[in-house]
Amino acid sequence: MRLLRHSAALAALSLVVACGDDSMMNESETGSTSSTGSTSAGESETGGEDGRAYYDGAESAALGADGNKATCATCHSDDGSQDGLPGNTLMDIAFHTSFKGGDAADLLAGANACITGWMGGTALAADDAEWVALKGFIESISSPDMTTPNALEPEVLDDEAAYEAAYAGGDAVAGADAYAKACAVCHDSGLQVGSTAAYPKMTLAAYTVGRIAQKVRTSGPPPSGANDMADSTPGPMPFFEAKDLSATDLADIIAHIKG
Repeated sequence: MRLLRHSAALAALSLVVACGDDSMMNESETGSTSSTGSTSAGESETGGEDGRAYYDGAESAALGADGNKATCATCHSDDGSQDGLPGNTLMDIAFHTSFKGGDAADLLAGANACITGWMGGTALAADDAEWVALKGFIESISSPDMTTPNALEPEVLDDEAAYEAAYAGGDAVAGADAYAKACAVCHDSGLQVGSTAAYPKMTLAAYTVGRIAQKVRTSGPPPSGANDMADSTPGPMPFFEAKDLSATDLADIIAHIKG
């Protein structure tokens, strides 16, 4: 399972992802603006489909550290779907009033949390061409009427033992399909996220059920458990909220990993 951060109840491991959570982008040049000066959805001259590569192409990966292969599309869909992804869809997200559970006040701050935390890159400025293109793409798939922020709800249990109790006893056979959907894209390919390659399944198998579950649900310290300040599971991985990965699926995935 993957490796990364959360804020609020978990402060900062941040890095993977998720971007769980909303994310991404702020302002661009457009042919049409609203009365508040916001770009109308789908009408950016420098964004729109022209900016798609900063969502799912090499240009997106290049926003991260040298060698980073993760893109926005690794964690976020662009079509409203959510199945198997840790981050909220980028469809209809551009005009939300806040991001990252309120930790990011605007789209650019939300994007930079992913770019610097998970992808290991350098924060973008509002007038950077990369940002203008990426923001334009996100705006092109978003409705200005959709302004309500997404909730951020990591499952923070007391400690590793609590996660062990909650997620032991899964079905390894059922977990194979769930793993393929939610985990394989990174862990079966050694995908480099930021400067770190995702651990292969055989490496993950050496961890306890509780440690894997804790990482998947919260992405590590500080702290990823109310009474677990010693959690040692850092790394660029977005956490999966219960709405993105059910408790049953997570237990089954862990059983599959551990064989």
